[in-house]
Amino acid sequence: MEPFNPLDPTLATNPYPAYAKLRERDRVHLSAIGAHLLTHYEDVKRMLNDGTTFQHQYVAQQRQRGGEQVEDEPYFDFFRRMIFVSDGEHHRRLRKLVAKAFTPRQLTDLRHKAERIASELYAAGAKNGGMDFVSEFALPFPLRVIGSMLGIPDADHAEIGEHATALNPVLEFLPMSPDVLATANHAVEVLAEYFVKLAEERRRDPTDDLFSALVHATEDGDTLSNEELIANAILLYVAGHETTAGGTSLALHSLHNNPEQFTYLKRNPGSIPGAIDELLRYDTPGQGTARVIMQDTSFGDHRLEPGNVVLGYIGAANRDPSIFDAPDALNFQRDFTRTRPLTFGGGAHMCVGRNLARQEFEVAFTALFTEHPSVRVVEAGCVFRDTPLMRGLKELPIEW
Repeated sequence: MEPFNPLDPTLATNPYPAYAKLRERDRVHLSAIGAHLLTHYEDVKRMLNDGTTFQHQYVAQQRQRGGEQVEDEPYFDFFRRMIFVSDGEHHRRLRKLVAKAFTPRQLTDLRHKAERIASELYAAGAKNGGMDFVSEFALPFPLRVIGSMLGIPDADHAEIGEHATALNPVLEFLPMSPDVLATANHAVEVLAEYFVKLAEERRRDPTDDLFSALVHATEDGDTLSNEELIANAILLYVAGHETTAGGTSLALHSLHNNPEQFTYLKRNPGSIPGAIDELLRYDTPGQGTARVIMQDTSFGDHRLEPGNVVLGYIGAANRDPSIFDAPDALNFQRDFTRTRPLTFGGGAHMCVGRNLARQEFEVAFTALFTEHPSVRVVEAGCVFRDTPLMRGLKELPIEW
């Protein structure tokens, strides 16, 4: 049998049957790209939680992806400073400083802004009796929300928003073509220039936004260096909208394919907060994450040596039948008290923005189902992205 290829674009439409076959076939599978694949919940959870044995080792991963010359690329110098790919003590230091900016007050203040933004976007679509949910809501909504949180004026999104989207391929495991690489390099330079100027303004005139909090964050006298500040501001702007955009489009498509649950939420919008984890378990935007093995380790009879790359399939773990009963069913009565989905990662790298993401989901669907309870998806126009690991839709027409 041919080795499984994680980069196969046909996986982008519906990877879950392939995961089920892979899970039954091998505990650990050596893939066509050389990474060892994990599909069982407990194995993926262990990979996420054990930061000593399994590390990001960003330089090693990027060399494997793009060759030795990758370190000369402008995007590389910024991404290697980001919290989501750092390891060990360096990661703990960055996380302490960045987490200081994600306060409950920030999220409370942001909710009203998010509700206003959602209503404005849906109102624009209402003029035409519907919209493309992806381009007219799923992408601009979280971009404007995280932008507001960072203190970016709405008018500036027209200038820099498209550059955040251009960096999405860097978050993938896919090789980048010369054109995509050039676009990503240009995008990171534009965003860096923007945040350098904004940092200068916030140092002179502190405000109450997230970026100002990052500029002035301290921990035992330690602060973010200017390079770390700019790199992680770019990360928050890019990742802060990418996974939410993918996740909301997938959730709406999932509801379309499960009409009883769709009707239930439309009639009971107060149940949306409790449905979010199940929607994200059922179809996960960030399908997998890679780590480099730092010391000898084993999964059952499979022994792996240092230097090997493992790709933990979060999407597969979230549908592991040994953990979740009837995992291919969307069930809003599912109990996550003892075992939670791995959607937001685990261990030291648990997503720092997970509470913001949940709030955005809640606001997006509460506004949609309250203001447009007759909403329906036009199946014929739905088009999935061709990126199997950063999952989502390119087009999702809705009407009411």
